[in-house]
Amino acid sequence: MKPTRPKSSPAQLIPGIVAIAATASSAFGAGLVLQEERGSRFRDIELHDRFDADGDGRLDRSERDLAREELGDRPPRRRRGGPPGGRAREERPRPETLADSLRIDPDDVEAVPRLEGTGLYDRDVLHTLFLEFEEDDWHQEMVAFHGTDVEVPATLLLDGRPVGEVGVSYRGNTSFDMPAKKSFGISIDAYDDDLRIDGHRTLNLLNANGDDSMMREVLFSNIAQDYLPAPRANFVRVVVNGVYLGVYGNVEQINKDFTRANHGSRKGVRWKVPPDFSGGGALAYHGPDRSEYETSYELKTDSAGPEEWDALIEVCRILAETPDEELEETLPRHLDVEEIIHFLALDNAMVDSDGYYSRGSDYYVYMDPDGIFHLVHYDNNETFGRGARGGPGGRGGPGGRGGPPPGRGPDGPPAGFDPDEPRGGPDRDLRRPGPDARDDRDQRRRGRGGGRGGRGRGGGGGGRGGGGGVTQPPLAFADDAETRPVIARILAVAAWRTQYLELLRRIVEVELDWENLGPRIDAYRDLIEAHVVRDPFHGDRARFRNALYGDEGSIRSFAEQRRRFILEHPSLAPDADDSSGRDASSEEGTSRGRDPR
Repeated sequence: MKPTRPKSSPAQLIPGIVAIAATASSAFGAGLVLQEERGSRFRDIELHDRFDADGDGRLDRSERDLAREELGDRPPRRRRGGPPGGRAREERPRPETLADSLRIDPDDVEAVPRLEGTGLYDRDVLHTLFLEFEEDDWHQEMVAFHGTDVEVPATLLLDGRPVGEVGVSYRGNTSFDMPAKKSFGISIDAYDDDLRIDGHRTLNLLNANGDDSMMREVLFSNIAQDYLPAPRANFVRVVVNGVYLGVYGNVEQINKDFTRANHGSRKGVRWKVPPDFSGGGALAYHGPDRSEYETSYELKTDSAGPEEWDALIEVCRILAETPDEELEETLPRHLDVEEIIHFLALDNAMVDSDGYYSRGSDYYVYMDPDGIFHLVHYDNNETFGRGARGGPGGRGGPGGRGGPPPGRGPDGPPAGFDPDEPRGGPDRDLRRPGPDARDDRDQRRRGRGGGRGGRGRGGGGGGRGGGGGVTQPPLAFADDAETRPVIARILAVAAWRTQYLELLRRIVEVELDWENLGPRIDAYRDLIEAHVVRDPFHGDRARFRNALYGDEGSIRSFAEQRRRFILEHPSLAPDADDSSGRDASSEEGTSRGRDPR
């Protein structure tokens, strides 16, 4: 039990509330981080314990000021292959400094409906979250502590009703550096281990960076839940110190609570595969040396040790070395093949530009207590045609990458920086004390896939660079066991390939049919539009609607074009043979798949 100051019991204030904790790490890879340690790429700068002088488990303002003084000498961040990163330059005044900003009082029942009886992730309601910081310079503090393990204390209210004191941080990489609207990570159990909201301990409030529709993350998550275990998501309004900051995506954390709800156990081991243009975390085999994997897979379970790492390496080896004729018997002993087929079909159908197809990253790996591996989508704001920017190079070549997004070096985020989660370590497991020589594979694969282009992990085959988007083929990467082994080895089994293609057809036929998708989007629009147009960082109704319904770049235009392309593709024709399907995939391009229950 962490030390905690006396406070009112939230359970007495809000029925069902017992609260949400922040998990994960997002690291700043310079300065104080111990870069020589294995896996240090994923570590926060650790300041909390050093500056918690009174040992009460929270840093008060004087303790945080001392920590900020030490951070003052931290060199600017450099992105690999790019110019110095530094802090984001904000082009406009912050809403909290403007006299005409919309202000909302928690006691205004008309402005803040009391949504009793609704769940934290209820898709049909718009909760309002209030954060009340003691200091007016809370934003400057959170910018200063971004990439550290320091959380800034605040009082949280849900729909005007007190929850308790929580720890707050900014999260994200490009979603932190570029936009003025920042994503929040909230550790609701930061100062009270028993605090929960509907049994949850973490809030991820996402800014929909680059998505004028504000919907792609939430839309993908809610569709995915009909096919396989996926994070729940909805929309919330966020108000800080009385000032309205807009609509955010509220996305469930992939932690022990998630695995218990979806796989029946809090046990098992989780790895996050963070953004990485090299594709080094695609479950490709890099030999038996654990250090070859620790830079691509971020361990999220503190109880895991060498045996669990060995299990991960072994499943990579099995994917690489199992002969085709043995795959159907061997893989189900190690992978949830049925679930992974759904994972792949969804990824591909919705064209996740930050996913397994496009980059071999931006997903979770979960090994359940029986030793079976599962893959879980996360970070889905670049689905539905947003952000497609090319993929690995053609077969047999050195594997040129599709271009990185603006402001990133060619290798993605800088070393030491975990972009996508709130401060505090996985389930608070890895932070301060608390609960919880590669063989030549070309010959073995007998020409399957492309060469890596050297020792580095930038290689790739399967599709030509510039793939992704609405013309990403059904069998993209089907011949690329080198850089996308999960796709290539599963699709090498005829029965699984047939199942995958049938599922892909069904997903695009149903989920991308505007007769079905349109009403879903209209309902979301009706829920949030009035609040988006008052969003101080968005506020443009025409831009919002164009991102939903416009002729180019909208969700509707993507859905209609993608559906037509997939349903007319020769590999889905009733008389398509194996060779025509595979040839189509290797000629065309790149980018992420369960029957509805």
